[in-house]
Amino acid sequence: MTYSFRLKTSAYLILLLIMSARSFGFRKDSSRVKKGNTTWLAVPTLGSAPETGFYFGAVALADFKFAKDSLARHSVVKTELTYSLKNQFIAAADWTLSQKEGRWIFFGKNAWLRFPELFWGFGGKAKRGDDFLYDARRIELSNSFYKRISTRSAWYLGLCQQYQHIYQTAFLGDMPIEKQALVNPFSSIRTGISSGLGLGILKDNRSNLLNPKAGEMYLSLQGMGFGKALGSDFGFAAADADLRYFRKAPWGGVTAFQLISRHRTGGSPFRMQGILGGNMMLRGYYFGRYRDLNFSAAQAEYRYLPGRLLGFTAFAAAGQVYRFDQLQEAGKIKWSGGLGIRIRVDKKENTYLRSDFAMTGEGDFGFYFAFGEAF
Repeated sequence: MTYSFRLKTSAYLILLLIMSARSFGFRKDSSRVKKGNTTWLAVPTLGSAPETGFYFGAVALADFKFAKDSLARHSVVKTELTYSLKNQFIAAADWTLSQKEGRWIFFGKNAWLRFPELFWGFGGKAKRGDDFLYDARRIELSNSFYKRISTRSAWYLGLCQQYQHIYQTAFLGDMPIEKQALVNPFSSIRTGISSGLGLGILKDNRSNLLNPKAGEMYLSLQGMGFGKALGSDFGFAAADADLRYFRKAPWGGVTAFQLISRHRTGGSPFRMQGILGGNMMLRGYYFGRYRDLNFSAAQAEYRYLPGRLLGFTAFAAAGQVYRFDQLQEAGKIKWSGGLGIRIRVDKKENTYLRSDFAMTGEGDFGFYFAFGEAF
């Protein structure tokens, strides 16, 4: 498939989204159903990403408050079913629940996946030609419960849990002898359970989780241990940091910044390590194109959301995977950037659908479609 064909396909998808927004009456907010303090939204999804090719499915979202108070914090529950033309299937449920006065917050990100994908090995210099295709089933459960430290503070202390089970792994196609020597896939890709528990520190004053406002911020610091006592087949430690800040920008827009850093010790299996790419950070890269024990990245995004049917964004990101004892093997910094269109589906709660077109410094690109901003 040529780049020109992919670009035309992405342009057609963007045009289809805009036409669909008008035909479904998003201008009049007819896409939402309001019951009590809950707003229900459901839309079909479609897009194209390096790891999935063309995909389609459906997303249902519930945006609600535990009280009628207009100042109460939003809670969001999202369910998603997605199928791709690469025979990948995802069933996922994500949520952020917050007590009406913000005394506690419960984050959840859980999914079952049947997901054939490519694997390049490890490090920032992993060669494009060293990839091979494997199939696997995955159960992924990630949940954290935070309690506010004091009534006048936006700081929280919490308990964090992560579980991943990879099973029914199968290597697709013939494996050349020279590729086995390069990647050693049968020892690098290991099935089994990773189960961890730990503590987290959180500062979060976002009022709208899908579309944060200027002046708000989010900071998460987590540390977890994985081992046999928790039912894990792998023993390792994990430390993650995620900082997001939103400030006013020219022409009534918002500039959003994010810094993330993920670190694992040597016993970590391949899918629990720092992974570069996807629809959230360094958009346009195949999710898993580069991976290693450590991953650090930053991104910035300008968002112009005038409160009408359409909004627009521009974004850029840079990052790298690496090992502290082998920094020379990290290679060049990876970068990507792109443009996005936002389609408003709920005027009252100022909720948008996100469609992003991203291109990387290596010439790859993706077109993504989702509820809410990438961060």
